[in-house]
Order: sequence, then structure tokens, then C-alpha cells
Amino acid sequence: MSAVAWWGWVAAVAAGSAGALLRTWLVRRLAKRPVPLGVLAANTIASAVGGAVVADREALGVVWSLVLVGGFCGGLSTLSTLAADTVELWLENRRRDALGNVVANVAVGLAVVWGAWAVVS
Repeated sequence: MSAVAWWGWVAAVAAGSAGALLRTWLVRRLAKRPVPLGVLAANTIASAVGGAVVADREALGVVWSLVLVGGFCGGLSTLSTLAADTVELWLENRRRDALGNVVANVAVGLAVVWGAWAVVS
């Protein structure tokens, strides 16, 4: 593992904050939907960025990979919000929506990572 300069860690923290702010905006903006589309949107965007970074990791280098994936994508995507939204749907007796929420986030995330990787590589 290559060493990362101090500014790389600072940039990763800043990028994580930006990702978290974008996730919060998406969740609030898309809250009035039948299912939590804000989390799906956040996870989809993070998956696209992650797939592109994986495809071009050598050119980007260790610092930008950390900033983009560890920072921005880490702040943007969230398993905890997905899990909480899914449990809430389940407890509201919306079992089909709860299962669909999990399937959609995993399937779309995987598809977008592969698609971004294919475009960049």
C-alpha cells in the first residue's frame, strides 16, 4: 500500500463531507415517493463513480482513488440508510416494497459499477 500525503487525507475528508451533503439533499428531495428513491439515487451515483475509478485506478493513483471512493463515494452511499429505510417499510407491512428496495439498490448498484467500468476502461 502506498503512503498518502496529509493533503490526500484532508481531501478525502472534504470529499466525504460533500458526498454526505449530496446524499442528504437527494434523500430530502426524493422523500415524497412511494419508496426511498433518494438512497437509490445516492447509491447509483456512488456506484457509477466507484466503477469509473476502479477502471482507471492506475491513472488516478492512490490519492485520487482514496478521495473519490473512500471519501466522496463513502459519504454519498450508505448501507445504514438503506437498511433503516427497508426496516421501516417492513414494519409498515410494505413487505414487497421492502424487498424491492434491497433488490433495486443491489441490482442497480452492480449494473452501474459494471457499466461505468466498461465505459472508462
